[in-house]
Amino acid sequence: MRNIIWIMAFIFSVLSGFEGFAQLDDRQMFMKGLENYKQKQYSDAQRTFFTTLKNYPDSRIQTSIKLMLAKSYYKLHEYSSANLVINDFLKKYESSSYIDDIYYLRANIQYQQGEYAQAVEDWLWIIYNSQDSRLKRKTGDYIFNTMALHLSQREISALSQQYTDDIFNGLVEVVKAKKLMDSGEQKQGEYLLERFLDNYPSHFYAEQVSEILRNRRGSSITSNSILILKSNQPNAKEISDAITKGFLYAAYEMSQRDREQAIRIDTLGVSENVLSMVHKTMDYMMENKPLAVLGPLSDDGNTALGLLSRYEYFPFISPVSSQKGLAEISPYAFQINPDAEIKGRFLAEYAVKELGLKTFATLAPADEYGISLLDGFREVVLENEAEIVEEQWYYEDTQDFSRQFKTIRKQGFYITFRDSVLAVDSTLADTVLQRQFQEYMTETLFSSEGRREIDSTQVPSTGIDALFIATYPEYIPFMAPQFAFQNIQTQLLGNEGWSNKDILMQQRVYLDGLIYISAGYVDQESWNFKAFQSRFRQQMQETAEKYHLLGYDIGKWMISHYQPGISRGAFRDRLSNSELYQGILENIKFGINPRVNSQLNIIKFYRGQILKVQ
Repeated sequence: MRNIIWIMAFIFSVLSGFEGFAQLDDRQMFMKGLENYKQKQYSDAQRTFFTTLKNYPDSRIQTSIKLMLAKSYYKLHEYSSANLVINDFLKKYESSSYIDDIYYLRANIQYQQGEYAQAVEDWLWIIYNSQDSRLKRKTGDYIFNTMALHLSQREISALSQQYTDDIFNGLVEVVKAKKLMDSGEQKQGEYLLERFLDNYPSHFYAEQVSEILRNRRGSSITSNSILILKSNQPNAKEISDAITKGFLYAAYEMSQRDREQAIRIDTLGVSENVLSMVHKTMDYMMENKPLAVLGPLSDDGNTALGLLSRYEYFPFISPVSSQKGLAEISPYAFQINPDAEIKGRFLAEYAVKELGLKTFATLAPADEYGISLLDGFREVVLENEAEIVEEQWYYEDTQDFSRQFKTIRKQGFYITFRDSVLAVDSTLADTVLQRQFQEYMTETLFSSEGRREIDSTQVPSTGIDALFIATYPEYIPFMAPQFAFQNIQTQLLGNEGWSNKDILMQQRVYLDGLIYISAGYVDQESWNFKAFQSRFRQQMQETAEKYHLLGYDIGKWMISHYQPGISRGAFRDRLSNSELYQGILENIKFGINPRVNSQLNIIKFYRGQILKVQ
């Protein structure tokens, strides 16, 4: 976004001091909306910009208002509304100085919606037409990374027929070289880049190609050390320390069995501040050049290190993050905790294919994790011709879930009614069924004779086969009693947030029969675990808990692919192509999504016991 808008805001704020305050004029309202936007109060900004356009349809700053209105919609993920404003802008203001910002915004929306080829075309418009060198450079990076990561050869060929100039032809060569290097054909890719510089020494992407060649040398670095980033934050330090101790013990144990597997493990304490963490990590790596990096714990930190691994060419292993798309940002990034979408799909496949369930209701947090989890769950349900009949959401710090469970309870009554009526007449439309159900509820179930029994929740709601509740451990004490109180008799399904034995035992009267997924599972009665626990206590002078085991499994998996003199690139290839590793806590193997662990467990809480089902 150009500085001119912020300068305008300052000018308008000064001018508004000399105008009357009985009613805000268009400039004052624009300034107010802009301040909301800067404070990330995007809903307030959207309302203010929209009201300004409504009250001042002939405003002389209409282009500024519309641009900021579209940007506010974008921040709110209301892409359809943003596109309405953008299309109107493009029709009316082709000569506006903000036209390149509008194309840039539309491309970003297309990217967020997975329309990558269209996004590239709009970004290309900026490369060919904009006078803003900063915006062109930023856009150029977006085009290159999007083509390298998301466009197929067929899509690139289609664009090549439309764009025949040297800028695009050269870009295609660079993308081809990058794809070759990311697939392991480093020498061939480097040859194409060097040829590119010979053919196009002044090309728009020449500087970026030179940087790729400089940095690519990083993949050939050999080392006998692995760096672990340890969190210094109080809320994460205990987990980080435990993972580190488990990893260190794996290194010790493997070196005792085979001296060829001896490898140095370095640790680096980092703060939660992402910029500080990146700078500290880069300073360390400039001097020490480790073979790979493990950690940190936060999602933002993982994203930053993933991007760094992309440009510095070192294997980066994220131990706990489940955010979708992390491994996609770098061919050197690995995700040990399956992402949320994989987890949703895994649970749905078990519920539909193994349990034979057909109708589902869901309750999930309205955050990135919950949305991604439900996306995966929903896809599998629909693919198998089952249905989700009710979706409910909740927000951070919610304690009263009565509204959500009441709605699910009522929907259970409707499904029972619907299925019984359709068994007699399968041609009835849903609108007819809904109307008949309302009459049924009012005249029969909730008549004066039956109201007392229904309102007391004595009549069970049985129409839904399963209720999938995605949660975090702190919400379980609020959810479990409400679930039981509403008398929803169904199979309860859950995410890994239910994997807390102490809380489950506290709420066991409500949760018997719960089935949930978990990335990790320990058979504490197995000889293998007991033998490990004894060795760990003797060497490390403490009892191994969950995150000690996680660190141990990751360490053993990584070090088993190490050999003296191995390069970062070769180490990455070995990790990428590794066979199933069966750990004490977690198994590790990459499935459909490259470098994202696909191994999960189905767990059942039954009569106070936690049992592995699958």
